[in-house]
Amino acid sequence: MSKELFLENAKEYFKENYEVFVKKMHEPQTHGFFINEKKGNNDDILSLVDFEYERFNEISFRHHFDAIGKSKAYELGLVYPQGNEASMPSLLPDMTNVHNVLDMCAAPGGKSINILNRMNDDAVLISNEYSFQRVSALANNLERMGYENVVITNKDTEVLADELEYSQDLVILDAPCSGEGMVRKYPEIFNTYSNENINELASLQSKLLENAYRCLKPNGQLLYSTCTFSFKEDENQIESFLLRHPDMSRVSDYHKLSFIDDTEGQFYVLLKKDKTGETRNLKPKKTANNKTVEAFIKENLNIDSYYLYMNGDNFYLSLIPLPDLGYNVIRYGLYIGSLTKGRFEPEHNLYRSNRIEFINTYELDEKEYEIIVSGNEMPIQYKDSYVQLLYKGFPIGFGKAAKGRLKNRYPKGLRRML
Repeated sequence: MSKELFLENAKEYFKENYEVFVKKMHEPQTHGFFINEKKGNNDDILSLVDFEYERFNEISFRHHFDAIGKSKAYELGLVYPQGNEASMPSLLPDMTNVHNVLDMCAAPGGKSINILNRMNDDAVLISNEYSFQRVSALANNLERMGYENVVITNKDTEVLADELEYSQDLVILDAPCSGEGMVRKYPEIFNTYSNENINELASLQSKLLENAYRCLKPNGQLLYSTCTFSFKEDENQIESFLLRHPDMSRVSDYHKLSFIDDTEGQFYVLLKKDKTGETRNLKPKKTANNKTVEAFIKENLNIDSYYLYMNGDNFYLSLIPLPDLGYNVIRYGLYIGSLTKGRFEPEHNLYRSNRIEFINTYELDEKEYEIIVSGNEMPIQYKDSYVQLLYKGFPIGFGKAAKGRLKNRYPKGLRRML
Protein backbone atom coordinates (compact mmCIF):
# COMPACT_ATOMS: atom_id res chain seq x y z
CA MET A 1 0.00 0.00 0.00
CA SER A 2 2.82 2.42 0.79
CA LYS A 3 4.17 2.45 -2.76
CA GLU A 4 0.68 3.14 -4.14
CA LEU A 5 0.35 6.07 -1.73
CA PHE A 6 3.79 7.35 -2.77
CA LEU A 7 2.75 7.33 -6.44
CA GLU A 8 -0.56 8.97 -5.59
CA ASN A 9 1.27 11.77 -3.77
CA ALA A 10 3.77 12.06 -6.65
CA LYS A 11 0.88 12.88 -9.03
CA GLU A 12 0.14 15.91 -6.86
CA TYR A 13 3.82 16.92 -6.65
CA PHE A 14 4.76 16.55 -10.34
CA LYS A 15 1.44 16.94 -12.19
CA GLU A 16 2.15 16.99 -15.96
CA ASN A 17 5.65 15.60 -15.36
CA TYR A 18 4.34 12.61 -13.42
CA GLU A 19 4.89 10.03 -16.20
CA VAL A 20 8.49 11.18 -16.68
CA PHE A 21 9.01 10.98 -12.92
CA VAL A 22 7.72 7.38 -12.76
CA LYS A 23 9.92 6.33 -15.68
CA LYS A 24 12.99 7.93 -14.09
CA MET A 25 12.13 6.37 -10.74
CA HIS A 26 12.99 2.96 -12.17
CA GLU A 27 16.41 4.06 -13.43
CA PRO A 28 19.56 3.42 -11.30
CA GLN A 29 20.40 5.94 -8.61
CA THR A 30 23.09 8.54 -9.30
CA HIS A 31 26.41 8.80 -7.43
CA GLY A 32 28.50 11.87 -6.73
CA PHE A 33 31.43 13.28 -4.79
CA PHE A 34 33.04 16.60 -4.01
CA ILE A 35 36.67 17.36 -3.23
CA ASN A 36 38.26 18.57 0.00
CA GLU A 37 39.37 22.00 -1.15
CA LYS A 38 41.28 22.65 2.09
CA LYS A 39 43.76 19.88 1.24
CA GLY A 40 45.43 21.75 -1.60
CA ASN A 41 45.28 22.56 -5.29
CA ASN A 42 42.13 21.20 -6.93
CA ASP A 43 43.97 19.94 -10.02
CA ASP A 44 46.46 18.06 -7.84
CA ILE A 45 43.60 16.47 -5.93
CA LEU A 46 41.73 15.46 -9.08
CA SER A 47 44.91 13.93 -10.50
CA LEU A 48 44.67 11.33 -7.72
CA VAL A 49 41.05 10.40 -8.42
CA ASP A 50 41.78 7.00 -9.97
CA PHE A 51 38.31 6.25 -11.34
CA GLU A 52 36.17 7.76 -14.07
CA TYR A 53 34.14 10.84 -13.24
CA GLU A 54 32.54 13.86 -14.87
CA ARG A 55 31.95 17.36 -13.56
CA PHE A 56 28.36 18.01 -12.43
CA ASN A 57 28.71 21.66 -11.36
CA GLU A 58 31.32 23.97 -9.86
CA ILE A 59 31.79 21.86 -6.71
CA SER A 60 30.36 18.42 -7.46
CA PHE A 61 31.30 15.48 -9.66
CA ARG A 62 29.38 12.42 -10.87
CA HIS A 63 30.85 8.92 -10.97
CA HIS A 64 29.82 5.31 -11.60
CA PHE A 65 32.44 3.60 -9.42
CA ASP A 66 31.17 1.04 -6.90
CA ALA A 67 34.17 1.11 -4.54
CA ILE A 68 34.97 4.79 -3.96
CA GLY A 69 35.76 3.99 -0.30
CA LYS A 70 38.72 1.86 -1.42
CA SER A 71 40.25 4.50 -3.70
CA LYS A 72 43.41 6.44 -2.85
CA ALA A 73 41.53 9.74 -3.13
CA TYR A 74 39.11 8.59 -0.42
CA GLU A 75 41.84 7.14 1.84
CA LEU A 76 43.74 10.42 1.65
CA GLY A 77 40.66 12.45 2.62
CA LEU A 78 40.64 14.21 -0.74
CA VAL A 79 37.07 13.35 -1.73
CA TYR A 80 33.76 12.92 0.07
CA PRO A 81 31.05 10.77 -1.53
CA GLN A 82 27.78 12.69 -1.62
CA GLY A 83 24.92 12.86 -4.09
CA ASN A 84 25.20 15.81 -6.46
CA GLU A 85 21.82 17.10 -5.31
CA ALA A 86 22.95 17.11 -1.65
CA SER A 87 26.07 19.14 -2.46
CA MET A 88 24.15 21.99 -4.07
CA PRO A 89 22.58 23.66 -0.97
CA SER A 90 26.04 24.61 0.33
CA LEU A 91 26.48 26.99 -2.60
CA LEU A 92 23.66 29.27 -1.43
CA PRO A 93 24.93 31.03 1.74
CA ASP A 94 27.01 34.20 1.48
CA MET A 95 30.14 33.29 3.50
CA THR A 96 31.70 36.79 3.46
CA ASN A 97 31.21 37.68 7.13
CA VAL A 98 30.39 34.25 8.52
CA HIS A 99 32.40 33.39 11.65
CA ASN A 100 30.05 31.08 13.56
CA VAL A 101 28.24 28.19 11.86
CA LEU A 102 25.93 25.52 13.27
CA ASP A 103 24.95 22.34 11.44
CA MET A 104 22.04 21.13 13.58
CA CYS A 105 21.43 17.61 12.19
CA ALA A 106 24.82 16.89 10.72
CA ALA A 107 25.42 13.11 10.46
CA PRO A 108 26.99 11.63 8.43
CA GLY A 109 28.74 14.95 7.75
CA GLY A 110 28.47 15.80 4.07
CA LYS A 111 26.89 19.22 4.48
CA SER A 112 29.27 20.10 7.35
CA ILE A 113 32.27 19.20 5.21
CA ASN A 114 30.90 21.00 2.17
CA ILE A 115 30.36 24.23 4.13
CA LEU A 116 33.82 23.88 5.75
CA ASN A 117 35.23 24.09 2.23
CA ARG A 118 33.66 27.54 1.93
CA MET A 119 34.38 28.82 5.45
CA ASN A 120 37.25 31.14 6.33
CA ASP A 121 39.99 29.55 8.42
CA ASP A 122 39.09 31.76 11.39
CA ALA A 123 35.47 30.57 11.45
CA VAL A 124 34.11 27.88 13.79
CA LEU A 125 31.68 25.12 12.86
CA ILE A 126 29.55 23.41 15.51
CA SER A 127 28.54 20.09 13.97
CA ASN A 128 25.72 18.50 15.97
CA GLU A 129 23.99 15.15 15.82
CA TYR A 130 21.22 14.13 18.23
CA SER A 131 21.58 10.37 17.62
CA PHE A 132 24.44 8.89 19.65
CA GLN A 133 24.59 5.97 17.18
CA ARG A 134 25.20 8.36 14.27
CA VAL A 135 27.51 10.89 15.92
CA SER A 136 30.53 8.53 15.73
CA ALA A 137 30.17 8.36 11.93
CA LEU A 138 30.04 12.16 11.87
CA ALA A 139 33.24 12.42 13.93
CA ASN A 140 35.03 9.82 11.79
CA ASN A 141 34.19 11.61 8.55
CA LEU A 142 35.25 15.04 9.81
CA GLU A 143 38.52 13.61 11.16
CA ARG A 144 39.28 11.74 7.92
CA MET A 145 38.93 15.02 6.04
CA GLY A 146 41.34 16.80 8.43
CA TYR A 147 39.42 19.76 9.88
CA GLU A 148 40.36 21.20 13.26
CA ASN A 149 38.08 24.29 13.51
CA VAL A 150 35.11 22.11 14.49
CA VAL A 151 33.25 21.32 17.70
CA ILE A 152 31.28 18.05 17.44
CA THR A 153 28.29 17.78 19.76
CA ASN A 154 25.65 15.18 20.61
CA LYS A 155 22.74 17.32 21.84
CA ASP A 156 19.02 17.77 21.61
CA THR A 157 18.45 20.82 19.40
CA GLU A 158 16.38 22.55 22.08
CA VAL A 159 19.31 22.33 24.50
CA LEU A 160 21.57 23.57 21.73
CA ALA A 161 19.27 26.54 21.10
CA ASP A 162 19.44 27.46 24.81
CA GLU A 163 23.25 27.44 24.63
CA LEU A 164 23.65 29.17 21.27
CA GLU A 165 20.84 31.73 21.34
CA TYR A 166 21.51 34.76 19.07
CA SER A 167 25.11 33.67 18.35
CA GLN A 168 25.26 32.08 14.89
CA ASP A 169 25.90 33.72 11.52
CA LEU A 170 24.69 30.62 9.65
CA VAL A 171 22.54 27.68 10.71
CA ILE A 172 22.23 24.63 8.48
CA LEU A 173 19.13 22.50 9.04
CA ASP A 174 19.10 19.38 6.89
CA ALA A 175 15.91 18.19 8.50
CA PRO A 176 14.79 14.60 9.15
CA CYS A 177 12.15 13.87 6.52
CA SER A 178 10.06 11.18 4.83
CA GLY A 179 12.87 10.54 2.34
CA GLU A 180 10.73 10.41 -0.79
CA GLY A 181 13.69 11.53 -2.88
CA MET A 182 15.80 8.57 -1.73
CA VAL A 183 13.55 5.67 -2.81
CA ARG A 184 15.88 4.67 -5.66
CA LYS A 185 18.69 4.32 -3.12
CA TYR A 186 16.60 2.98 -0.22
CA PRO A 187 13.45 1.22 -1.55
CA GLU A 188 12.74 0.07 2.02
CA ILE A 189 11.37 3.59 2.57
CA PHE A 190 8.12 2.27 1.10
CA ASN A 191 7.73 -0.07 4.09
CA THR A 192 7.03 2.79 6.51
CA TYR A 193 5.73 5.43 4.11
CA SER A 194 2.42 6.99 5.17
CA ASN A 195 0.66 10.34 5.34
CA GLU A 196 0.69 9.99 9.13
CA ASN A 197 4.48 9.72 9.05
CA ILE A 198 4.72 12.81 6.82
CA ASN A 199 2.54 14.78 9.26
CA GLU A 200 4.65 13.68 12.25
CA LEU A 201 7.85 14.66 10.46
CA ALA A 202 6.40 18.02 9.43
CA SER A 203 5.64 18.69 13.10
CA LEU A 204 9.22 17.77 14.05
CA GLN A 205 10.65 19.98 11.29
CA SER A 206 8.60 22.92 12.59
CA LYS A 207 10.13 22.48 16.06
CA LEU A 208 13.62 22.19 14.60
CA LEU A 209 13.10 25.39 12.60
CA GLU A 210 12.11 27.19 15.80
CA ASN A 211 15.32 26.01 17.48
CA ALA A 212 17.37 27.04 14.44
CA TYR A 213 15.74 30.50 14.53
CA ARG A 214 16.68 30.97 18.17
CA CYS A 215 20.35 30.41 17.34
CA LEU A 216 20.51 33.13 14.67
CA LYS A 217 22.07 36.52 15.32
CA PRO A 218 20.90 39.60 13.37
CA ASN A 219 21.71 39.20 9.66
CA GLY A 220 22.06 35.46 10.27
CA GLN A 221 21.30 33.01 7.46
CA LEU A 222 19.26 29.81 7.72
CA LEU A 223 19.78 27.08 5.12
CA TYR A 224 16.92 24.58 5.18
CA SER A 225 16.91 21.34 3.20
CA THR A 226 15.20 17.94 2.98
CA CYS A 227 15.45 14.95 0.65
CA THR A 228 11.71 14.74 0.08
CA PHE A 229 9.09 16.17 -2.30
CA SER A 230 6.24 16.72 0.17
CA PHE A 231 4.83 20.25 0.20
CA LYS A 232 4.07 19.82 3.92
CA GLU A 233 7.77 19.24 4.61
CA ASP A 234 9.10 21.72 2.04
CA GLU A 235 7.39 24.85 0.65
CA ASN A 236 4.43 24.88 3.04
CA GLN A 237 6.76 24.30 5.99
CA ILE A 238 8.81 27.37 5.09
CA GLU A 239 5.80 29.57 4.33
CA SER A 240 4.35 28.72 7.74
CA PHE A 241 7.70 29.51 9.41
CA LEU A 242 7.91 32.90 7.67
CA LEU A 243 4.41 33.79 8.83
CA ARG A 244 5.46 33.07 12.42
CA HIS A 245 8.65 35.12 12.06
CA PRO A 246 8.19 38.36 10.09
CA ASP A 247 11.85 39.25 10.81
CA MET A 248 12.85 36.37 8.50
CA SER A 249 12.73 36.52 4.71
CA ARG A 250 13.46 34.22 1.81
CA VAL A 251 16.59 35.25 -0.10
CA SER A 252 16.66 32.39 -2.59
CA ASP A 253 14.12 30.63 -4.76
CA TYR A 254 12.72 27.29 -3.70
CA HIS A 255 14.98 24.66 -5.24
CA LYS A 256 13.55 21.20 -5.77
CA LEU A 257 15.48 18.46 -7.55
CA SER A 258 14.18 15.01 -8.43
CA PHE A 259 14.80 12.00 -10.66
CA ILE A 260 13.51 14.16 -13.52
CA ASP A 261 16.72 16.21 -13.13
CA ASP A 262 18.85 13.02 -13.18
CA THR A 263 19.56 13.40 -9.46
CA GLU A 264 18.05 12.04 -6.29
CA GLY A 265 15.56 14.21 -4.42
CA GLN A 266 16.52 17.46 -2.68
CA PHE A 267 14.64 20.55 -1.57
CA TYR A 268 16.50 23.61 -0.27
CA VAL A 269 16.04 27.29 0.41
CA LEU A 270 18.04 30.09 2.06
CA LEU A 271 16.41 32.44 4.57
CA LYS A 272 17.81 35.49 6.34
CA LYS A 273 17.07 37.33 9.58
CA ASP A 274 16.83 41.11 9.53
CA LYS A 275 19.53 43.40 10.94
CA THR A 276 17.92 44.21 14.28
CA GLY A 277 17.85 42.16 17.45
CA GLU A 278 19.99 40.75 20.21
CA THR A 279 23.49 39.34 19.66
CA ARG A 280 25.35 37.10 22.08
CA ASN A 281 29.01 36.10 22.05
CA LEU A 282 29.87 32.61 23.22
CA LYS A 283 32.24 32.06 26.12
CA PRO A 284 35.58 30.57 24.94
CA LYS A 285 36.57 27.20 26.34
CA LYS A 286 39.39 27.21 28.88
CA THR A 287 42.63 25.87 27.45
CA ALA A 288 44.67 23.09 29.02
CA ASN A 289 48.26 23.19 30.24
CA ASN A 290 50.35 20.03 30.20
CA LYS A 291 54.14 20.05 29.94
CA THR A 292 54.33 16.56 28.42
CA VAL A 293 51.87 17.35 25.63
CA GLU A 294 53.37 20.80 25.02
CA ALA A 295 56.84 19.25 24.72
CA PHE A 296 55.52 16.83 22.10
CA ILE A 297 53.93 19.70 20.16
CA LYS A 298 57.16 21.71 20.25
CA GLU A 299 59.24 18.74 19.05
CA ASN A 300 56.88 17.58 16.31
CA LEU A 301 54.57 20.35 15.10
CA ASN A 302 55.58 23.42 13.14
CA ILE A 303 52.97 25.86 14.51
CA ASP A 304 53.38 29.27 16.14
CA SER A 305 50.23 29.27 18.25
CA TYR A 306 47.47 26.83 19.12
CA TYR A 307 44.66 26.11 21.57
CA LEU A 308 44.96 22.91 23.60
CA TYR A 309 41.88 21.37 25.19
CA MET A 310 41.57 18.46 27.59
CA ASN A 311 38.92 15.88 28.48
CA GLY A 312 40.15 13.30 31.00
CA ASP A 313 43.46 11.99 29.63
CA ASN A 314 42.52 12.96 26.06
CA PHE A 315 43.81 16.11 24.36
CA TYR A 316 42.38 18.18 21.50
CA LEU A 317 43.89 20.96 19.43
CA SER A 318 42.64 23.83 17.31
CA LEU A 319 44.42 26.72 15.60
CA ILE A 320 41.61 29.08 16.64
CA PRO A 321 39.75 29.48 19.96
CA LEU A 322 36.63 27.32 20.32
CA PRO A 323 33.46 28.01 22.34
CA ASP A 324 32.70 26.21 25.59
CA LEU A 325 29.59 24.09 25.01
CA GLY A 326 29.43 22.24 28.30
CA TYR A 327 28.20 18.64 28.29
CA ASN A 328 27.79 16.12 25.47
CA VAL A 329 30.70 17.43 23.43
CA ILE A 330 32.42 14.70 21.39
CA ARG A 331 35.34 16.72 20.00
CA TYR A 332 36.89 20.15 20.55
CA GLY A 333 38.95 20.46 17.38
CA LEU A 334 41.26 17.58 16.50
CA TYR A 335 41.67 14.64 18.87
CA ILE A 336 45.48 14.59 18.94
CA GLY A 337 46.26 11.91 21.52
CA SER A 338 46.26 10.87 25.16
CA LEU A 339 48.52 10.37 28.14
CA THR A 340 49.46 6.76 28.90
CA LYS A 341 51.66 6.07 31.93
CA GLY A 342 53.04 9.59 31.75
CA ARG A 343 53.78 9.40 27.99
CA PHE A 344 51.92 11.23 25.27
CA GLU A 345 50.64 8.88 22.55
CA PRO A 346 49.63 10.77 19.39
CA GLU A 347 46.55 9.86 17.34
CA HIS A 348 46.09 9.25 13.64
CA ASN A 349 43.73 12.27 13.33
CA LEU A 350 46.50 14.72 14.19
CA TYR A 351 48.60 13.62 11.24
CA ARG A 352 45.69 14.00 8.79
CA SER A 353 45.20 17.72 9.51
CA ASN A 354 44.62 20.08 6.59
CA ARG A 355 46.52 23.01 8.14
CA ILE A 356 49.04 21.75 10.71
CA GLU A 357 52.61 21.38 9.46
CA PHE A 358 54.96 18.73 10.88
CA ILE A 359 58.68 18.89 11.44
CA ASN A 360 59.31 15.24 10.50
CA THR A 361 57.77 14.12 7.20
CA TYR A 362 58.43 11.28 4.76
CA GLU A 363 57.14 10.95 1.20
CA LEU A 364 55.94 7.43 0.36
CA ASP A 365 56.42 5.87 -3.04
CA GLU A 366 53.72 3.64 -4.57
CA LYS A 367 54.95 0.43 -2.97
CA GLU A 368 55.43 2.04 0.44
CA TYR A 369 51.93 3.53 0.30
CA GLU A 370 50.44 0.06 -0.15
CA ILE A 371 52.54 -1.24 2.76
CA ILE A 372 51.25 1.52 5.05
CA VAL A 373 47.53 1.22 4.25
CA SER A 374 47.78 -2.55 4.72
CA GLY A 375 49.14 -1.99 8.25
CA ASN A 376 52.63 -3.42 7.79
CA GLU A 377 55.99 -2.14 8.94
CA MET A 378 58.73 -1.15 6.50
CA PRO A 379 62.42 -0.23 6.49
CA ILE A 380 63.15 3.49 6.61
CA GLN A 381 66.29 5.59 6.67
CA TYR A 382 65.18 8.28 9.10
CA LYS A 383 66.08 9.55 12.54
CA ASP A 384 64.23 8.01 15.48
CA SER A 385 61.03 10.06 15.78
CA TYR A 386 57.35 10.21 14.96
CA VAL A 387 57.01 10.81 11.21
CA GLN A 388 54.10 12.18 9.19
CA LEU A 389 53.65 10.05 6.06
CA LEU A 390 52.78 11.75 2.79
CA TYR A 391 51.74 10.45 -0.61
CA LYS A 392 52.03 12.90 -3.53
CA GLY A 393 52.28 15.59 -0.85
CA PHE A 394 49.03 14.63 0.92
CA PRO A 395 49.00 13.19 4.46
CA ILE A 396 47.92 9.58 4.95
CA GLY A 397 48.94 9.05 8.58
CA PHE A 398 52.07 8.51 10.65
CA GLY A 399 54.53 6.00 12.01
CA LYS A 400 57.35 5.82 14.52
CA ALA A 401 60.85 5.50 13.10
CA ALA A 402 63.33 3.56 15.26
CA LYS A 403 66.55 1.75 14.35
CA GLY A 404 65.92 1.77 10.60
CA ARG A 405 62.31 0.51 10.81
CA LEU A 406 58.99 2.33 10.69
CA LYS A 407 56.37 1.09 13.13
CA ASN A 408 53.07 1.64 11.34
CA ARG A 409 50.34 3.56 13.23
CA TYR A 410 47.72 3.37 10.48
CA PRO A 411 44.47 2.45 12.34
CA LYS A 412 43.42 -1.21 12.19
CA GLY A 413 39.87 -0.31 11.21
CA LEU A 414 41.09 1.49 8.08
CA ARG A 415 43.59 -1.09 6.87
CA ARG A 416 43.10 -3.17 3.74
CA MET A 417 44.66 -6.35 2.43
CA LEU A 418 47.55 -6.12 -0.01
